[in-house]
Amino acid sequence: MSYRKVRFEYYQVVYRKKDDNPADRDRLFDLLVWMNKAMKKSLEGRTYDYRQEQARLENAYWDDELNFYFLHFVRLRETNIPSTAKADSQVVPMELDDDEFIGEEVSALYDENNHVLMLQRNRYSLGPEGIEEYLNLVWDDENETIYLRPICPPNAFELARRSSEYRKISIRFADMNSEKNERLMNRLKSPLKRIISSFDEYKGLNAQVIITVGNTKNSSLDDQTISDTLDDIENNPEFFSKAEIAKRDDEDARVELVDLFAHKAHDFATFRMEKRESLSHFAIAKEMWTIYSANEGCNNRQKDINSYLR
Repeated sequence: MSYRKVRFEYYQVVYRKKDDNPADRDRLFDLLVWMNKAMKKSLEGRTYDYRQEQARLENAYWDDELNFYFLHFVRLRETNIPSTAKADSQVVPMELDDDEFIGEEVSALYDENNHVLMLQRNRYSLGPEGIEEYLNLVWDDENETIYLRPICPPNAFELARRSSEYRKISIRFADMNSEKNERLMNRLKSPLKRIISSFDEYKGLNAQVIITVGNTKNSSLDDQTISDTLDDIENNPEFFSKAEIAKRDDEDARVELVDLFAHKAHDFATFRMEKRESLSHFAIAKEMWTIYSANEGCNNRQKDINSYLR
C-alpha cells in the first residue's frame, strides 16, 4: 500500500483596475461571476494555451452535500510522456493520438464569503501562478487583472511560539565564512552556537540541520531550546536562508509546518493510493472540506484563515 501527501495553500482572490494607484487596496473579486462565464463555454472553448502546452477548467460547481464551491483544473501535457510495460515484455513508449494528452489535475475549494481559494498543490500541474494566468485568460478584460494573494499569518514566529508540541525543526544557513561565524557566535544563545562552531572544521560554507522526534507519538522537542532557537533566528535573519518548524497546538490538532521566513497558510493531507488508480478530484474535494469546514469542530481552519485576513 502506498500513500501520497498533498499540500493545500490559501489565497484571497482579488483584482486591480488598470488605472488603480499602487497605494490603492486590492479589490475583492467575485469568482462566482468568473465561474459562470467559464462554464458557459464548451470544454474546447475553455482550453487555453499555457507555456507550450494547454490548460483548462474541467468543472466548477456548488456541492449540495459539502456546501462549498469547487473547481477542477487540468494541465494537458504532451511532452515527457511515460512508457508502459508488461511483466513478460519490454517497455514500450506510450503513444498518444493527436487529440490525446496526459492530464495533470489540481482541485480548489472556494469560500465566497471571504473570497478565499483553498488550492491543491501538484508539482506537475498548474501552480498558483498558472491558475492566476488562466483566470485572466478566461476573464479577458484589459482593464482588470485578477490576482491570487497568498494568505499569511500575521507573525510566523509568534504562531510558532503558541504551540504545545514541536515535532521537527529544519534550518538552512546562509553561506558562512569565518568572519560571519564569529559575529553570529557572539549573538546566539541556543545550541546553534555549537553547531556553527564546527563549520570551520569541515571547511564548508553552507549547511542544513534537521532535528526531529522521529516516529514517536505525542513527543516534543524541548520547549526552552526551541524558544531560544526561534529567538536566535528571528534576531539574526541574515544568517539563515530557510527555517521551518513542525508544530501542533494540542493533541487533537493537526501537525502544521510553519515556514518562518515565507509562511503561507497551508495544510497537508495524506491519501492512500490504490494500485492502478489515480487520485480523484472528488476524494481531494472531500478532504479539503474536512480540513476547512467550520463543521469539523476544533480543526476549524475557516476561522483561522478568516482571522488572518483581518
